[in-house]
Amino acid sequence: MSINFKTLFKLFSIFLYSFSFANSFEVDEILNHNSEKLYQLNLQKRSFITGSFKATSSFETLELLDKNRVFIKSLLINKKPQGNFYFVANYTGKYYLKVKNRNKQSRLKLKIDKIFHHQKEIKPQNKIISAFLKQELKNIEKTKSSKAFWEKVKKRGTPLIEHLKADEYILTFLHKGLNYNVKLLGGPTADYTDFIRYKNSEIWYKSFIVKKGIRMSYQIATDIPKLNAPRFTQKMALISNATADPFNKTPYIYTKEKNIDKYHALSTFFIKDDKIKDWGVEEGNKKGETSTYNIKSKILNNSRDITIYKPHNYNYKKEHDILFVFDGKNYQNKINTTLILDNLIANNKIKPTIAIFINNASKKSRSKELPPNKEFAKFMVKELFPFIKTKVKFTHKSSNTIITGSSYGGLASSYIAFLYPDFFGKVLSQSGSYWWAPKNKDEAQWLTKEFSKVKKKDIKFYLNAGTYETGFLPLDILETNRHFRTVLVAKNYDLTYEEFIGGHDYFAWKIYLANGLIALSNK
Repeated sequence: MSINFKTLFKLFSIFLYSFSFANSFEVDEILNHNSEKLYQLNLQKRSFITGSFKATSSFETLELLDKNRVFIKSLLINKKPQGNFYFVANYTGKYYLKVKNRNKQSRLKLKIDKIFHHQKEIKPQNKIISAFLKQELKNIEKTKSSKAFWEKVKKRGTPLIEHLKADEYILTFLHKGLNYNVKLLGGPTADYTDFIRYKNSEIWYKSFIVKKGIRMSYQIATDIPKLNAPRFTQKMALISNATADPFNKTPYIYTKEKNIDKYHALSTFFIKDDKIKDWGVEEGNKKGETSTYNIKSKILNNSRDITIYKPHNYNYKKEHDILFVFDGKNYQNKINTTLILDNLIANNKIKPTIAIFINNASKKSRSKELPPNKEFAKFMVKELFPFIKTKVKFTHKSSNTIITGSSYGGLASSYIAFLYPDFFGKVLSQSGSYWWAPKNKDEAQWLTKEFSKVKKKDIKFYLNAGTYETGFLPLDILETNRHFRTVLVAKNYDLTYEEFIGGHDYFAWKIYLANGLIALSNK
């Protein structure tokens, strides 16, 4: 019998590895150019899986497939050569991890770090406060059918918004499915919260009373295991299985990656307040120009991309404001800061502004560099500043230089200005992590205490925080921003402080970034 070697090659071009849920999973092997591999897992329903990977060069795909080898979820975003992944097993049986390498030969280390198993949980109870939902459930009881109800929901869109009184509204999230549980990630709560199931039907709901002006993004997760694990791990299990709301009409795609799946999209809602202006909407104004460069740091022993934005009709002979932005990729993609700058400049709300978007060297480096770090601050002044001046001409004054970021980025902005007020004379902090303390030290709100110890420095501040950024930590974003504000006021700093009706959320930060730029502008 003759052997068709081409057929054999095709059959064995995909290597298959099998691991039961009781055994460890770890791979360390060479991925050849233009290769594809499958790794089989046997998992229990409602298990939460955490894993990691590291390769010597970037590869194209890391995907989760079901028992029929049909795509479930992408575990690799931005094609980075290393990182972590998380997912929930929604049935008991076979799953596959699929790896594609279209680049040069690479060594891959891939492993399942831990599997958390489901624990029994208590079902929540809640009163129905939505007038619409009350009436529709009565109709369903009469007709014995929910078809008309879901058609109305689809036409109306979710969450349902019903006026209650004055500036208060009832907000109701809905989900359709015969699920074990349904949870809301985001929305008007500091943490995840449970939907209520109506009489073992496919109707799930969760209502809140909120105020006009609220603006938030959210996702819905189903069949999330209850884990005997730290709170952070439980939240990661939810995040890994959360998707956009199929009944929502205002999706928020936060990455420019192609062929993005439902796990990497958000849904949004807002209750309009005429006092709130969205400067991130296309108005047809002239666009600025962006250029991206890579900078290597001797101080930090790493490298990163930065993007420089120059406004339309840039003229180096004229004075400009200079804006340094942490988490640069997020502020370009999730917030579209360049569009906001285009609109604010065209409408004469701020001076023409040069912006420098600073990317993180890696996901891991962010948590080391952005919390108060003298070496990173030194990099900003000794390496980044001179590098920028080789790429774009501008006149630097501390009074025209703004440093901004959100969360750790807001904390970093205040700390770096604290060390170098002669370079960075203005701070725009969004939901800054002022709860932070150095490791192994009982010094919560460390930076606030440092400001309280010294004489006032020549820094102008804009701070904001969300009214829903509370309840997750003992001292959370909202409380610690209020305290930092109090210290700055006592020291007589030039300060604008703003609280918005929202959470730790780029969808809200995009609005209040513009407010901060206007407040700090030299116009």
